[in-house]
Amino acid sequence: MTLGCLAPYRRLGIGTTMVQHVLNYVKKDGNFDSIFLHVQVNNQSAIEFYTKFGFKIVETKEHYYKRIEPADAHVLQKTLRPTKTALQNGVATDKERPLDKERSYFLSCFGKP
Repeated sequence: MTLGCLAPYRRLGIGTTMVQHVLNYVKKDGNFDSIFLHVQVNNQSAIEFYTKFGFKIVETKEHYYKRIEPADAHVLQKTLRPTKTALQNGVATDKERPLDKERSYFLSCFGKP
């Protein structure tokens, strides 16, 4: 899934509504452990936006994008439910979550910062 908001419509709550809708959907569904998204490394406003929702940078992928510069992307993750291992250890960290496409939800976010 790719979410985007044209520049003239940013800072009007539209992006927040879209992300909140996705978060509500995956919470209601109950079958997802994590949600992931990617953002261009220079898109600081998007990184700050997603951080407000509890996303954390967990990885940087070099040469991720093919037609935009910079081509590198940060992968951000929000843990919805801790893993069994994390629960057994009494700790729930994003680093313990493997990227599991069947139990994760992906958002794609890019564009000019």
